[in-house]
Formats: sequence, C-alpha cells, structure tokens
Amino acid sequence: MASPVFLPSVRSLALRGSVVACLAAVIASPVWAQPAGRGPASSLEVSFSHSAASDADLLGRSAVGTVAVDAWSLSGKTTRVLRPGVFASVGGTWEQYSVDAPVTKPSIGVSSTLPVPEKLRGAAIDLAGAMALDGDWMVSLTVSPGFYSAGSSPGSDGFNAPGLLLGTRKISPTFSVAVGLRFDAFSDNSILPIAGLRWQPAPEWRVSLGAPRTEAVYTVRKGIELFGGGSLQGGGFAIDDPRLQSAGTISLRDTYVDYREIRAGAGVRWALTETVSLEIEGGWVVDRRFDYYERGLEVKTDGASFWHVGLLTRF
Repeated sequence: MASPVFLPSVRSLALRGSVVACLAAVIASPVWAQPAGRGPASSLEVSFSHSAASDADLLGRSAVGTVAVDAWSLSGKTTRVLRPGVFASVGGTWEQYSVDAPVTKPSIGVSSTLPVPEKLRGAAIDLAGAMALDGDWMVSLTVSPGFYSAGSSPGSDGFNAPGLLLGTRKISPTFSVAVGLRFDAFSDNSILPIAGLRWQPAPEWRVSLGAPRTEAVYTVRKGIELFGGGSLQGGGFAIDDPRLQSAGTISLRDTYVDYREIRAGAGVRWALTETVSLEIEGGWVVDRRFDYYERGLEVKTDGASFWHVGLLTRF
C-alpha cells in the first residue's frame, strides 16, 4: 500500500544549512510507481495539520510571544507511460500555512509583535519525467514552477521553479538508493546534494531514510499500516506583505523567509476502499523557525505538539 501523504511538494525537501540532505524520493519517482498499462494513473490528495502554540525567541530574547501554525495542502497529478522505460507526470499543488502569533503574551502581560507572516502560500504546476537506463538504474527530473509568497496575493517576486534531479539504483528487489541535486532559488543553499535509501527487510516491514520523511512502516494486514519516524514541513517564500513589521532596524521587505518544522511522530494509514486511503498522525515538533537568512534574523520557537490528517484517492 502506498503512503497517502508520502509525496509532498518538492519544495519541502530542503532543510536549509545541511551539507547533505537525505531524500526519501527513492520511491517517489514514476519509475517505481508506474501505472499499469499505457493509460494514465491519477491521484488527488488533501491534507491538514495543526502545530500547537509554543513560546518564540527573537534576537536573543526568550518567550517574546507565541506561534501556532495550521497547514492546508491540495495536490493532484496524472502519470503516463510514454514508451517502455519512459514516464511523465503533470499535476499541481496548492499549499497554505496560517501563522497565529498573537501580539500579546497574556501570561506575562508583555506586548510583542513577532516578525512572522500571517499567511504563507504556494501554488505550482508539478512537472516530472523519468527514464529507466537499464534494469537497475533510472534518472528523473522534477520541476515545480509557481508562486510562493507571504501575503494576501501572489506577486511576480514570488515566482520560483524549484526542482530535483535524481539518480536511483535498485540494488536488489528490497533495497534502493538515490543520489541527486535539489535546486531552489528561495533557499539559502540554492543547490543542495541529496541522498536517500529504501529498504524492505521483511514483507511486513519497510524503512525509508530521507526527507521530507524518514520512517519505519509495519503492515498489520492488507490495507492497514502503522508508522513512526521524522518529517519536515515548510519551504522558502518571498516576502511581499506590507503588514509584516520589521524587527528593530532590520527591514523585512523584499526578502525571503525559510519556514520549517522538524517533527517526530507516529500514526496509521488505512485503505478505506481500493482507491481511497486515510492517514492520521500525531507527535511533537522538535524544531520550528522562520529564518530571514538574507537579513540575519530568525524567529525560533520551543517544541509543541502536532496532529495531521490526509486523504488520498487514486483513479
């Protein structure tokens, strides 16, 4: 059973500041998830997650406010076999992060305005192609041109085309590795080497090492999986919201923010029907931050609980 929420936006693959990021896209390529026959295989996915409020630190000061985040995502794609060994897919992704940062911290009565956007939005076309070089090797390219911005509406400064170039080798029927490059103009590291692996030590067990998700999965029975591990949420966005206030003398206009959450959690994936799957997950946000890397400013929060639900249909 494929993971309902295992193929998030390519933009969330980057964890800024890493020298080598691991990638679980070993199984995300259309080569490993090819449709039966030559006709198209399509999917539609919707998900929601809530990260609870926690204290935020700014410019060396602790607990200057609180931050909570609600995240919505809607994506769809269709994949087609162009000819034996050549695959292509086209789709789209819409995502929104609603950031709740009250101007007052009631517990201590301190008024504060944290420099975090109220909304982070992304809307992109997802284009992917893959070619099997032989029985063991394949190469794939994914590009997601679109608008990624903080504010009420997309602007030309928010246009970006992040992507992923990946080479995958199937070592055995149960073990695959991948290496490649992730590129994203809105990230501090615009080009980042990546690597990942997927291992199935037993029929009921599956282990994936990479980003945006590292996990171990146990199949209880056909249609029900239990999983646990770590995941990433977020991405890079252009700042175009005039309501976003500067921090002291640091201007936050005409720049970029890298928003990220590192999560540890566990959950269940359940095939409700042959074509509809549900995923429910809960856990702890171990790291959450808004990084204005061009301005040397970062808002970092304490840990917080989170929950997530996703629904996927294939047709």
